[in-house]
Amino acid sequence: MTFRETAAGIDQRGTNPRPFPREHGDIQTAVVTLVDRLAPIVPVARQGHVACEIASLIASLPSAMGNNMFLRQSIIRRSTATSDNVIDGLAAWVTVLFDLANLQQDRGRALGLEARIPGDALDRLARALSESRNGCIIAVPHIGSLELFAAHLKDCGFNVGFVYSIGRRPTPTEQWIYAGRSATGATPIAFARRNTGAEIARVLQNKGVVFMVVDVYPSAIYAGITVNTHDSEFRYPPGPARYARTGTLVLPGFASCRDATGFSMNILAPIAYRTSMLVQAAAAEFTQEVAAHVDGFTAEQPGAYWLWHPIPNDPYLAIAERRRPDLLTALAPTDDEAVALAVEAADARLTASDLTDPVRWTEAPPLASSALPETVG
Repeated sequence: MTFRETAAGIDQRGTNPRPFPREHGDIQTAVVTLVDRLAPIVPVARQGHVACEIASLIASLPSAMGNNMFLRQSIIRRSTATSDNVIDGLAAWVTVLFDLANLQQDRGRALGLEARIPGDALDRLARALSESRNGCIIAVPHIGSLELFAAHLKDCGFNVGFVYSIGRRPTPTEQWIYAGRSATGATPIAFARRNTGAEIARVLQNKGVVFMVVDVYPSAIYAGITVNTHDSEFRYPPGPARYARTGTLVLPGFASCRDATGFSMNILAPIAYRTSMLVQAAAAEFTQEVAAHVDGFTAEQPGAYWLWHPIPNDPYLAIAERRRPDLLTALAPTDDEAVALAVEAADARLTASDLTDPVRWTEAPPLASSALPETVG
């Protein structure tokens, strides 16, 4: 079924016609509307190229989205991000949106690409599930095709859940994203709800695997756990350490951006939790080890990092303010509405161009294949 038939159990056909309603300056909704239209007519193998076209358009005009990506790409690269670096990050994000569109429109088509994962990674996960007292958590960063990662594990026979953020009153765009994530076949678990813990426990108790994105903590209320990464202090969520203390095994996991032929995944060995230590010290040590793996993979594939969204107590902005004021002075005044309008104006050009011609794309050379290191960090 389509988004309009499945999102949040509501029939959206009458309430959410294209284009999705957006507020002034809402670039994300403009891009989602465009991707929703393009996904059925652009071959999956060439959606990465179209994502680069859209990212280049966004990056050509100053916006909060572009500025956020510039700061984050600069911090994770430990340098000053170039325009190409910003485009790479935005293209990775747009590609994720294509994944979400493909999953909800035709799940089989979405997963028709090659899914490259070491055989011992799947064995490692299966062994961890057999040894764990209470299921497993895969700790992942905002890198690569996470939804395809979860869907692939689901199709491999694993019981999969994932924790995600969504507003209390979801916008049509948030409902669209939710529908794509739900189409993975994994169990969606909303973050920071009264029943979040119970929903996670339900999956884990059934020998399930729960994906948790760990590289930032999306809470404006709680402090989280401070770790050192990207040469500075970040706040990571406390959940993985809490579950590890009760015997749930936590394994770092990573996905690459998908290319013309497929995408890569890897699952590393469980991280040890020292129950002999005091709770606070053990949680800090454990979470620092998680951060080291995330930092290592981010250093390997910084262009795959796609998070531009506002973050409570944004650690990237804090680093720029304390240590890299040169990054802040490089930011241009933004006009988000101009960028959103430019994306909307590109709709007709992209839908009518050679970018949507399947015959043309079958003759074009494929994009470079993405590969994942066996170990990082």
